[in-house]
Amino acid sequence: MKTHTLTASIFTALLLVGCGSDSNAPERYGQETSDITPTDITVERGPVLNALVVDAKGQKGQSQGKGVYRFYAPEYPVKSYGGYIDINRNGVVDNGDVSMQQLQLMTGEGHVMTMATTMAQNGELYSYMKEFGLSEDEVLRKTPTMDKDIAALSDEMYKYCVKNNISEPIKLQGRDMDRVHNRLNDRRNTYKASNMSAAEHEYMLINEEMNVQTLNEEQVEELVETGTQTANETIINTLGLSDLSDEQKHTLAYMWNEEKLAKDIYLNLNALTPSQTLYNIATKAETRHQASIESLIEKYDLNILNETDYSGGYDADNLTAYSSGAYSIEVLNTLYDTLYAKGSQSLQDALEVGCMVEVTDINDLLRDIEIAEGAPDLVIVFQSLLSGSYSHYWAFNNALQNRGVNEGCCVLGDDFCKTSEEYPQPINGNQSENTGNGNSQNGNQSGNRGNGGSQNGKQGGRQ
Repeated sequence: MKTHTLTASIFTALLLVGCGSDSNAPERYGQETSDITPTDITVERGPVLNALVVDAKGQKGQSQGKGVYRFYAPEYPVKSYGGYIDINRNGVVDNGDVSMQQLQLMTGEGHVMTMATTMAQNGELYSYMKEFGLSEDEVLRKTPTMDKDIAALSDEMYKYCVKNNISEPIKLQGRDMDRVHNRLNDRRNTYKASNMSAAEHEYMLINEEMNVQTLNEEQVEELVETGTQTANETIINTLGLSDLSDEQKHTLAYMWNEEKLAKDIYLNLNALTPSQTLYNIATKAETRHQASIESLIEKYDLNILNETDYSGGYDADNLTAYSSGAYSIEVLNTLYDTLYAKGSQSLQDALEVGCMVEVTDINDLLRDIEIAEGAPDLVIVFQSLLSGSYSHYWAFNNALQNRGVNEGCCVLGDDFCKTSEEYPQPINGNQSENTGNGNSQNGNQSGNRGNGGSQNGKQGGRQ
C-alpha cells in the first residue's frame, strides 16, 4: 500500500502564508489570444465524428465538424478515442455509420491524424511505410480522402486491426506487416486504377468486405437521447475492461475521495463566504469529476472501502453514506479539517485554498496517468480531469487578482505559483470546465511564476 504525503506540502504552505507574503512578488506576463493561432487537426479513418481528442496535457479538441478538432497550442502527441466513422460523409452520425469502438488514433505533429500518423509513432512501422513507397509528406500530412496510397493503407490496416482485435495500431509489429504485405499491395494497385473516391472504397470495405455492424435507426435514436452524456461517460462506456493492478485500484479509491474533498471544501467555504468561482467549480465540475471516477469504480465493480483487495463489489449506498467532509481514507479527513480552518477565515483564504487543492490534484493526476498506463479508460478520464484542474487553477488565480491580490496563487509561494507553460490556460473562453466569474475574459490570463519555483509533478500528493 502506498504512503500518502498529500498533506505535507499544504501544511507547509499554511505555515508560510501565516508569516505574510513576499513583497517582491514575481512579475506576471499576459497571453494575448491574437498571438495564438488555432491548430485544426483532421481525424480521419473516414472522418471521425464525436470523438474525444486530447493532447498530451489533457486539452480537449473542440469539434469544428467533419472530423476537424481545434486546439490552441497543443502539446503532442494528440490522441483520439471513440467516435463514429462518417461513412456517407454527411457530417452527422446517422444510419450506416460505424463506431470506432476501441480503435485509437494519434499523431506526433501537424494537422492530420490517421492510421498512417498513428503507425508512424512506431519506428519499425514508419520504416516499413517508407519502404512501401510512402513519402514523409504522405504519411504525416495526407488523409485518405487526399491520397489513394494513404486510403489503401488506412483501409487494409483497419481491416487487419478489426479482424485481430487490435485497438492500438501503434503496437503493430513487423510480423503483422509481413502478413498484410501482399494484400496491402493489391489494395493500393486497385485503388490507383480505380476512379472511385476514398469514400466509395470505404463504403465497399465496410459493407461488402468486412460486414461491419453499422448503426441502425434505433441505435441512432438512442445516441440522440444520450447525447447529454459527458465525454468521460462516453469513453467509459466505449472502452472495454482492462486487467487493473492493485495500484490502479488504489488510485481509483483515492481519487474518488480526493474529488469528493474538492467538491465538499468548495461548497462549504462558499456557504461561509459566497463566491461564484467556488460555487461553479464545485457544482459544474468537481461534482462531475467525482461522478466520472465513481463510474469507473462501478464499471470495474470495486469495493473501494475494502483496501485489502477491493473485492466485494461496487455499492453506491456505501459511498453515499459518507457525508460532506467525511472520507474513507483517514488522511483526507485530516486534510479537509486543515483546509476548512484556513478557508473559513476570509474569502481570500477560501480562494487560496482553491489554488492549493488544484495544484495538489494536478500533481496527483500527473502521477496517476502514468500509473494508469495499460488501462485506456482510466488514462483518458484522468487526462480530462487534469485539463479541468488546469482551468480551475487559473479561475482561482484570477478571482484572487480581481480582489486585489496581484500575486494571485503566487501569494502562497513557489510551490503554488505556475506559468501558462506549466498549466495551460483557457483560450477565448474555449475551456473544458465552466468555472464561473473567476475566469479571465478572452483568454487574457496572467502566468505567474518567480525564479526557483517547483516543476510539475515534483510537489506530490501521493507517493
